[in-house]
Amino acid sequence: MSSPRNLVRILYPKSHAIRSSKVSTAITFNFPTQASFGWRGQSRDSIGTVLCVDDDGILRVGFPGASRGWKADPAEMERVEEFKVGDWVRIRPTLTSAKHGLGSVTPGSIGIVYCIRPDSSLLIELSYLPNPWHCEPEEVEHVAPFRIGDQVCVKRSVAEPRYAWGGETHHSVGRISEIENDGLLIIEIPNRPIPWQADPSDMEKVEDFKVGDWVRVKASVSSPKYGWEDVTRTSIGVIHSLEEDGDMGVAFCFRSKPFSCSVTDMEKVPPFEVGQEIHVMPSVTQPRLGWSNESPATVGKILKIDMDGALNVRVTGRQNLWKVSPGDAERVPGFEVGDWVRSKPSLGTRPSYDWNSVGRESLAVVHSVQDSGYLELACCFRKGKWITHYTDVEKVPSFKVGQYVRFRTGLVEPRWGWRGAEPESHGVITSIHADGEVRFAFFGLPGLWRGDPSDLEIEQMFEVGEWVRLNYNANNWKSIGPGSVGVVQGIGYEGDELDRSIFVGFCGEQEKWVGPSSHLERFDKLFVGQKVRVKQYVKQPRFGWSGHTHASIGTIQAIDADGKLRIYTPAGSKTWVLDPSEVEVVEEKELCIGDWVRVKASISTPTHHWGEVSHSSIGVVHRMEDEDLWVSFCFTERLWLCKAWEMEWVRPFKVGDKVRIRDGLVTPRWGWGMETHASKGQVVGVDANGKLRIKFRWREGRPWIGDPADLALDED
Repeated sequence: MSSPRNLVRILYPKSHAIRSSKVSTAITFNFPTQASFGWRGQSRDSIGTVLCVDDDGILRVGFPGASRGWKADPAEMERVEEFKVGDWVRIRPTLTSAKHGLGSVTPGSIGIVYCIRPDSSLLIELSYLPNPWHCEPEEVEHVAPFRIGDQVCVKRSVAEPRYAWGGETHHSVGRISEIENDGLLIIEIPNRPIPWQADPSDMEKVEDFKVGDWVRVKASVSSPKYGWEDVTRTSIGVIHSLEEDGDMGVAFCFRSKPFSCSVTDMEKVPPFEVGQEIHVMPSVTQPRLGWSNESPATVGKILKIDMDGALNVRVTGRQNLWKVSPGDAERVPGFEVGDWVRSKPSLGTRPSYDWNSVGRESLAVVHSVQDSGYLELACCFRKGKWITHYTDVEKVPSFKVGQYVRFRTGLVEPRWGWRGAEPESHGVITSIHADGEVRFAFFGLPGLWRGDPSDLEIEQMFEVGEWVRLNYNANNWKSIGPGSVGVVQGIGYEGDELDRSIFVGFCGEQEKWVGPSSHLERFDKLFVGQKVRVKQYVKQPRFGWSGHTHASIGTIQAIDADGKLRIYTPAGSKTWVLDPSEVEVVEEKELCIGDWVRVKASISTPTHHWGEVSHSSIGVVHRMEDEDLWVSFCFTERLWLCKAWEMEWVRPFKVGDKVRIRDGLVTPRWGWGMETHASKGQVVGVDANGKLRIKFRWREGRPWIGDPADLALDED
């Protein structure tokens, strides 16, 4: 009989591994409705300590608050991470008694492992005890550690913290400046003369928010810092500003100005994205922005998203876009019968439903889509179908008849064995069943070969006429090297078999390049009529400048079969010949929501007049409708209306940019403060309306607030 002291828990139904101190054996196991030796008050969530292992392999497990020596089949247990000195742990909140006594310890308290005794019991340091507390491993659980620099606040569930408030509230946000050996947190709070002490179990980390995050009020918040106003728990908005004292401004599409609250009031939510299909939630009887002749049955696709989160939705058959508040909308699964899917990697080691017996890397085909968001799936090696929620799976490209395939790298053995094939074998898909099973013809093997699609990968093959580029696996050949662009002229055969050699024509070479497809990558084909210019890093084009420069922009007039470009420029007396690998396409950029803009110098008076705006003003496009733009400037509360053709794009300032005061500026919009024209600093914050927060050198305290029109990038 051996006596390792491992923490274990009862397995959920899954494909799992049994681990011991010496052996790791992977098996598939379907968990029964009853444990082999009975539950005896335990559940699948119970965690205990292995006390010993009998000669027949049966485990003896100790669970907190239960009699010692619970018998367990090792196939029904999984190992849990063990503790080490310095780990942050929490005394299990459900603990009612402890082997060595609770004393004055409060279940739920957070401490740090001080020592591991020879019998594997633990000594835990707690901030409110003078001496370490003695416990068994199953009486505590791991928690995420606090770290110096973390932003924290008092939990809403804590009415009175262990260390008195001292003027703080649940909305107060501080930064951890020091952590004692027993876990006691020393916290710096803005506008507080001395640091504050806190028990870690009273505190929680504040999410790391940034401007542009989508948020809503936490369920645990009874009232936001400055009240609800017209915001509700279901309202979803976008962060427009973050203040140093922990306040934030959130834009909601049904409000004319940002909603002020504390960072402790809000939580992140997944953002909506352009291209997603949505409908109004069944629980919503009257949408915030109205029905606009739509109904609860209407489904549309998001075409664009305003800066305040308003969703502009395209509904089939409608000319105008439908505006929907994100708090009223929910995503439509977007899956169709025949889609290929796999379990999302983000689900970790416990995929939901029957992915357990299928395998996380397996591919399945959607057989039916249910109204509740559940999908019925089928796969080629499992009888019958199974149900999973659409949020648990992701689409993958489907296999198609005619594609070239090979076995995926690292495959040990195909689902149904090799059957004459080899790891290097490759072939062509000839048929695909509704459950995803593929049949393909292997070169050199008689008949059709049956395969599981998860064992395969698409082999890149090129068609005659496709544009390709030599990748960096290829060697130099004549005047051609990695990065060169050409056109596929043919595919090589050896007898009746495809030998996978590709013939490529490169401009300037009479002879065709011949090599494997692994040395090539697809290149976006160029077309007659496109505007191009020579790339900046090209010092000397292969066929010369012909009187042009890097600034010259020309139009493709003709393209030879080997990809050679013939360019027309108004300044040129004759056609300019260029290698396609030396040019870049010049596209006229259309303005989008979120772009930084200013009024063009050629506009003397905007259509809707100047107001407080001038030629030097820089703002952010907040909303767009046809030719109209609504622009947010940092010095106005209301959006400024103008025409799209009146504005031009400017480079946005970003966090980390090095900046200085603009030359010739008489007075910054919000004053000089301690700064001068010689001041240089770094952008540490950018609001959604373009307002900048600058940390200037040798300055302490709050950042300097600036109008982007008053600043310039520091090129030095």
